[in-house]
Amino acid sequence: MSAIQIGQQIAFLRKQERLTQEELAQALGVTNQAVSKWESGACCPDITLLPQIAAYFKVSVDELLGYRPADSLNDVSLKIKNLFQNTPAEECFDLAYKLAFVLHEGAVTRGYKGYVPWDTSKERLTDEALYQWGYSACSEPEGVTVMKRSTVVIASEKHHTPMSSGDVQEVLNALQRLGSWQTLRVLYGLYELTFRDYSVYMTPEEIGSACDLPVDAVQRALDWLPVQIKTEDGRARYRLDNTCMHIPTILSLLTR
Repeated sequence: MSAIQIGQQIAFLRKQERLTQEELAQALGVTNQAVSKWESGACCPDITLLPQIAAYFKVSVDELLGYRPADSLNDVSLKIKNLFQNTPAEECFDLAYKLAFVLHEGAVTRGYKGYVPWDTSKERLTDEALYQWGYSACSEPEGVTVMKRSTVVIASEKHHTPMSSGDVQEVLNALQRLGSWQTLRVLYGLYELTFRDYSVYMTPEEIGSACDLPVDAVQRALDWLPVQIKTEDGRARYRLDNTCMHIPTILSLLTR
């Protein structure tokens, strides 16, 4: 194993225990600089130190050297958090989607197929591979997971709570508000016009042009939709309310 791999494993175990490099150095009787060099991959710990380091973290020497994969949810969670911490902010949602894809595929294959047919020798999370499935859904007593285009939804039924009459009425009210072709057309049109920039607001004329609808039909639809309104130059401009930007994506899962 390379110095970099050993260093990464030591850094992972240290962070899991919420220790600073200085605290680890004191516990092992070495200098802060030594721990820093291990974790940066500049050098490896002396071989005689490996049993002491492994004993300190309550792992085997094989685990310390990374020969055994992380086998607990806490281990995986910490690695994922570290991954996000080291990922540029603008790439975090793409990373989250790729992780959700892996979770969906794992749930589906272990659900109704009974195995996970992953070829670990290939790079699977390329953009091309992510869209090969197209539409995929798995409904089991334990939960439901659906993947369509760039959306993955996973619901666990472990703590399922039945819908109350009030909950059902709220769903009905929401569907009735969106229950015309023109309203849905404006919903998706306004979403497409504004989702990339939360500072953008559109006039009814601009929305109508994008949706190929007359302005009066757009205005009627806007009266039913959850929108934010901004007045500029004496004119009302619209965008979907930021708390409801997920609605077009969720509705798209209703179809195959």
